[in-house]
Amino acid sequence: MIKTCSLILVTMVLSVSLAHGGGTFPTTLAGFTLGQDFDDFSQHCDMDRASPIPDAPYLTEVHLKSDSIPGIRGGSLTFANAEAEGKLVRIKLKFHNRSQKFFDQLLRRYENAFGKPDSYEGDAFRNVIAWKWNFSRGKERVSVLLMWSRESEMRPGVSIKMTLDSLVDSEYKAFMREFNRREARNGGPTRIKSLDEFLPR
Repeated sequence: MIKTCSLILVTMVLSVSLAHGGGTFPTTLAGFTLGQDFDDFSQHCDMDRASPIPDAPYLTEVHLKSDSIPGIRGGSLTFANAEAEGKLVRIKLKFHNRSQKFFDQLLRRYENAFGKPDSYEGDAFRNVIAWKWNFSRGKERVSVLLMWSRESEMRPGVSIKMTLDSLVDSEYKAFMREFNRREARNGGPTRIKSLDEFLPR
């Protein structure tokens, strides 16, 4: 029964595409579609925990509700908040099944669907194993990262991250244009008065 449920879940997740390099351009993962309005998926999210990403304030990340998707223990959806406000740009899913065996099962399905990964993104010691596929259609770019981790700081287990990279990049450029205009109106960047302020005491 467990094996059957796992196969059903893998099939659901792999609805992104059935080929790599064959003209397909995956945008959908487990029912979420990149570039679509985030509001279409907000019922799956804990909106009280929505917050801009500190190092990327032009994006807002919202945690998925626990078990809002069968087999998924957590994750998040990220949407734009600059020029393409409200458009979904990233999907992160974390599975209940944390085993490397399940990761290997997913990896085989991904390789059958997309071919060999474009890059290895894990560490040399294999404490984190991560494979990345890149897709393009015209000026649009999407990446898919399949990862397994035993690192406690990364919450051990199996996860998938799918990103509409081209829209993330355009949101960054829009944010920086407005940031630079605002900074110029305020007289330019502030200056450090003394490096002593930045020495720990």
